[in-house]
Amino acid sequence: MANDPASSVEKDAAAVPSESADVAGLRRSVELLTQQVAELQKDNERLRHVEWFADSIFDNIPDMVFVKDAEHLRWVRLNRVAVEDYIGRPREWLIGRSDADVFPPEEAEFFNRIDRAVLASGKMLDVPEEACHTPRGIRYIHTKKIPLLDEQGVPRYLMGISHDITARKRVLQELEAKNGQLEEAIRSEQEAHHALKQAQSRMLQSEKLAALGSLVAGVAHEVNNPLAFVINNVAVLQRDFAEIIELLQLYREAETALGQADAQALQKIRAAAARMDVVYILENLQSTLARSREGLSRIQQIVRDLREFSRQEAVGTVQQGTELNTGIAATVNIVRGQAKSNGVELEMDLTPIPGITCSPSRINQVVLNILSNAIDASGNGGKVMIGTRAVDGGVEIWVQDSGPGIDPAVRDRIFDPFFTTKPQGKGTGLGLSISHGIVADHGGSIRFESTPGQGTCFTVFLPLVPARTEARIVK
Repeated sequence: MANDPASSVEKDAAAVPSESADVAGLRRSVELLTQQVAELQKDNERLRHVEWFADSIFDNIPDMVFVKDAEHLRWVRLNRVAVEDYIGRPREWLIGRSDADVFPPEEAEFFNRIDRAVLASGKMLDVPEEACHTPRGIRYIHTKKIPLLDEQGVPRYLMGISHDITARKRVLQELEAKNGQLEEAIRSEQEAHHALKQAQSRMLQSEKLAALGSLVAGVAHEVNNPLAFVINNVAVLQRDFAEIIELLQLYREAETALGQADAQALQKIRAAAARMDVVYILENLQSTLARSREGLSRIQQIVRDLREFSRQEAVGTVQQGTELNTGIAATVNIVRGQAKSNGVELEMDLTPIPGITCSPSRINQVVLNILSNAIDASGNGGKVMIGTRAVDGGVEIWVQDSGPGIDPAVRDRIFDPFFTTKPQGKGTGLGLSISHGIVADHGGSIRFESTPGQGTCFTVFLPLVPARTEARIVK
């Protein structure tokens, strides 16, 4: 029965429907797979389009955009601007490399340090300015670095977006340079304006002093002539009165004889002599005339000193071989009245000095200004000394006072125009400023040493011949 043909046929017939069912199922599976493959192809096409779209956007961003892995800080993505404009290397070569492979060590270390700080904080960092070496030279970029976190908040990547600010920085640098030039121009203009004001002040004061000097010189000249006449007349009077006194003495010796000849006349003479106090006149007349001559001589010396002090020179001229001691002595005599009224003792220590090339009247003005300040500073019971000495290359004039000294807070300003420590209305603040200008015009210098409570010493140095002078030299 096992080998019965009929039985085998029955079995085969029963198996046919089963095989048909498998084929149908397989066909359906194939169709399903084909449909799924088609869907996957469509999805892949859409993904490729999305990827192309994303890459196009990424590559066409006008700023540099890059992405680094968080572990090694190696580049995994860079856009075209980063590759072409900043780094200048093929993208394929850059992928997997780091800043150390491209930038100088110091620059790469700076980038690496900032990247690590961003990843450690998990927050975006704004770097307003950083220098970057590129094929086009050093560029300045404004960078924002952003950590890219996974679902657990762990940084996996670092993205950077850098904007080129080189042009803006250069414009700012140019503006700063222009601003610096403008500030310098303004400062120069202010200095020039200040110098002009100083020059105008000095010129005005010099014009006033020149006018005063001309007036003094004229007055001294006008006074000198009648003064000489008076002095001569007093000398004649002194001589003639001496003879008259001698004659009167002879008359007195003849009183006895006169009394015998005319007692009444003698009585009248004696009454007149008593009324006139002839004895006193005879004893004091000569000394009175002598003192008058002495006073007139002093007036004559003052006039000489005024003429010496106010000696006029043409503007811009200097004189060779000027002996300063004579002018200084004349100037001291002029201020003796001021010193006496202030109760200040005035002494001179003028040593022999060589003649120099200078404007004598202007040097006299310097001496007068410094002496006047010293007398005012010393006060009642004070003492002022002035002296001269020869030094290498020139001469020095020094003035020492016994005043309170100069306050350290104002020492840098004492030569400024209109600066004064005197009470309002007593000083113009131009004396030392003008003196400084005059000494500078002669190629010299003026300095001072001051100790609080111990006075001040001004020293004026004048060269034998100014190094540069355009003045007309008068011998």
